[in-house]
Amino acid sequence: MKNLLLSLAMLFTTVSIYAQLTVQPTASNDTYIYVSDEILFVEQDVNLTLNTNDPTTEASIYLRNESQLIQGTTASANDGNGMISIYQDSNSDSFDYNYWCSPVHKPFTSNSGNKWNGLNRLYDSLTVTNSNLRVMTGSFYGSSSPLTISNRWAYKWNPTTQRWQATGGGTNIPPGYGFTMKGTDVTTAGVPETQNQRYDFRGRPNNGDITLPVQTGVAFTDGNTYNFTLAGNPYPSALDLNQVLVDNSPMIDSFRFWDEDRTINSHNYVDNKGGYGTWSPGLTPYADGGNYVQPTFIAYDSAGNPIGGSYGTGADTERLYAPVGQGFMIVANSTGSITISNSQRAYVKEGTTTYSEFRNQINSLGNSVGGNGNLEITPQIRIHSYFGDGTHYRDMLLLFHDSATEGYDIGLDATHPMDGALAEAYFTIGDAPNNYKNLVIQMLPFEPQMLVPIAFTLEQQTKFAVKGIEMLETPFEEAYLYDSLDGTYSIMTGGKEATKILDAGTYEDRFFIAFRGNFNDDSTIANNLVGTGINTKEIENVEVLQNNPSRILEVSNPDQEYIKQVSVFDMSGKLAFMKRNVGSDSRLSFPTAHLSDGIYMVRLTTDDDKMKDYKVSIFNK
Repeated sequence: MKNLLLSLAMLFTTVSIYAQLTVQPTASNDTYIYVSDEILFVEQDVNLTLNTNDPTTEASIYLRNESQLIQGTTASANDGNGMISIYQDSNSDSFDYNYWCSPVHKPFTSNSGNKWNGLNRLYDSLTVTNSNLRVMTGSFYGSSSPLTISNRWAYKWNPTTQRWQATGGGTNIPPGYGFTMKGTDVTTAGVPETQNQRYDFRGRPNNGDITLPVQTGVAFTDGNTYNFTLAGNPYPSALDLNQVLVDNSPMIDSFRFWDEDRTINSHNYVDNKGGYGTWSPGLTPYADGGNYVQPTFIAYDSAGNPIGGSYGTGADTERLYAPVGQGFMIVANSTGSITISNSQRAYVKEGTTTYSEFRNQINSLGNSVGGNGNLEITPQIRIHSYFGDGTHYRDMLLLFHDSATEGYDIGLDATHPMDGALAEAYFTIGDAPNNYKNLVIQMLPFEPQMLVPIAFTLEQQTKFAVKGIEMLETPFEEAYLYDSLDGTYSIMTGGKEATKILDAGTYEDRFFIAFRGNFNDDSTIANNLVGTGINTKEIENVEVLQNNPSRILEVSNPDQEYIKQVSVFDMSGKLAFMKRNVGSDSRLSFPTAHLSDGIYMVRLTTDDDKMKDYKVSIFNK
């Protein structure tokens, strides 16, 4: 006998709210709540007792067809030995990894609160209420019938050592920690979406604050320092990643998501190709879903060293709301801890239009729903740098908004994974090479004459191309790659690309992204720069003097205007020197001993975009 406690029609006309929820069977009847395509909200705790009368209705709460459980900020500890049941799909076969985070933990008759979990929380769905515990194998291959998971490929991450650890099949993953495992069966016809495995997560639902350590400064086996913590969404509801970052600022830089080439059917480490995409919320995450750059797929040799080649990129996936079961890497800014909490939970169904994708697919549990209304797009240009003849490329995003600064802005900028083999491109901020911060997403206040540093590191002589592949709401019509060594501007938009051939080395002070440029007086320089006729307000009461005996450039600033940038160009238009965020002192000075003798143009720009040009003669002999 079964006692269906509340049906969908009885339970919901709109969202229902309970102070607390207890579900327990009678002596002869199982009792459960079945929720379909709705939210179940409980302000305090849930107390569940395992159903034992009928093995096909063992769980106390069934969340089906994108239903989710959300609990209030009172964060009472959940209790009981009963279970909820909630689905998540994975389109990975026996050769492909996904990153997971369990929304449930092992239930106990006593001892309330969030407990550890593991692969024994995964069940094989047989009917809408009946599931069997997964089968575990130590072989290379998982299978879907019955659901068989290979624990050979199951790992968690140690944030302190920055190393992988095997999980086995038991209960050894703390709440809120992520884990990774391979899927089931084999992709057919080379199309990864044809293999879609449903997992039934069963256990007591996680609830309340979950605190995780984050670690910086420890290198991974490939020599790079990633500052990773493998975490994820620990709840049976969606998780707002923007709120996670805001609540834990300044600890979190960004979120990284693993993706790989799912058409490769090999367990050999050297055969597989993958990488991390980077997501940051940006200015208006609830309007445009934040900012995501696709991963560059990388290959590794048998020693774990990255090797060059053309391996493609990952999917372009919406990431603002982490779906149920989604695991991700948190990139840390400093050592300490972060907290995931109920206030960050949200009822958001999976889908592109809701900015909530486990991967770039249509979830078999229900098509994407809802709409995003009128988008408020942040002005941006997406830049691809291609290395070699048809080899890998780096996806980067440059955005513009007046609320951004020229320094590092948490939530607006995102550090670079720097995992490209043999060649890499990245934005830089900072005043000296030792203080640079490398970015893959950068947001800046726009001004027509700005120069945005873009750097390249090459392990061998390389031909590369830089191309703006997409522009959205940009305040400019064209963008250019400016080479300050030879003073040339090469267009990189409108279907065109700027190409260069460089020797091995790191180039962090030579190249810039430019949009327009002109000098008011000197036609020789103007002919070598982009655009003419920019109307700008001129700085008043500021004078520039070249002190040749002292080998310094002196600026008199009696009104203490904030000088945002000082740029010095030679007569060919080549950038010889640039200093950003100079300040508002009444007297400023800059060394010129490193410059060759000759005539130079000096441009001063204030924080309110006033500008003035000066011509000076430098003689250091």
